[in-house]
Amino acid sequence: MKKKIITLLTDFGTRDGYIGAVKGVIKRINPQAEIVDVTHEVESYDVLGAAFALDNSYRYFPEGTIHLAVVDPGVGSLRQPILIRTKDFFFVGPDNGIFSFVYRRQDLTDVVVISNKKYFLAELSRTFHARDIFAPVAAYLSLGVETDEFGSPAKECMKLIIPEPESKGKSLKGAVIHIDRFGNLITNVTAALLRKKKNADIVVGKRRKKGVSRSYFEIQERKLGTLVGSSGFLELAVNQGSAQVLSKAKVGEGIKIDFE
Repeated sequence: MKKKIITLLTDFGTRDGYIGAVKGVIKRINPQAEIVDVTHEVESYDVLGAAFALDNSYRYFPEGTIHLAVVDPGVGSLRQPILIRTKDFFFVGPDNGIFSFVYRRQDLTDVVVISNKKYFLAELSRTFHARDIFAPVAAYLSLGVETDEFGSPAKECMKLIIPEPESKGKSLKGAVIHIDRFGNLITNVTAALLRKKKNADIVVGKRRKKGVSRSYFEIQERKLGTLVGSSGFLELAVNQGSAQVLSKAKVGEGIKIDFE
């Protein structure tokens, strides 16, 4: 059988051994599974940040990859554990909006509420479903267990409200939806929207920037600039500095783009 890849994306960090326990469960069930760490440095409880990090990574893995993503402030509540199968991938994690971008971009084949305790650890903790439910489910998936073995079809799934840019006359209103570790302000304005317009004049807070650069290098050192980043969204960035520190902007901050 072809070796399966299981990716891990969490807010666990690496200090406390939590992610080691998750890997141990997977390897105990399927010693041949190839485990790839995407990140364990998502901000604690930041489901939108996790959804964005997942969106930036999952598409670059081979077909059939199993993506285990857990940022779960609702662990122990009534939120559903969920398994998603798309045309190309599998996703395992809590039904709390972490897969919101997946629902937008992927053709769904199956969405299952995980309920078959045959595929859980024998002793369940109310606070560590990543180890006790999601890790064994991902491992059994990698062994070829069919999705319908894990539970019943989901009737409804949680989707985050991700704001869409609003167009009004010659202006476009958007918002910051993510701030990366470099302090770049990533907005919900796509490259496709910008290509339809000319001579963008971008305003965030009291700061205004004309034009869109092609790279970070083109932005003047320590000055605020804009470009389309690798995620395909408009970013506000500072060459060798932090746009977040310079602008004091936060996730949800509005931006305005005026066009000729």
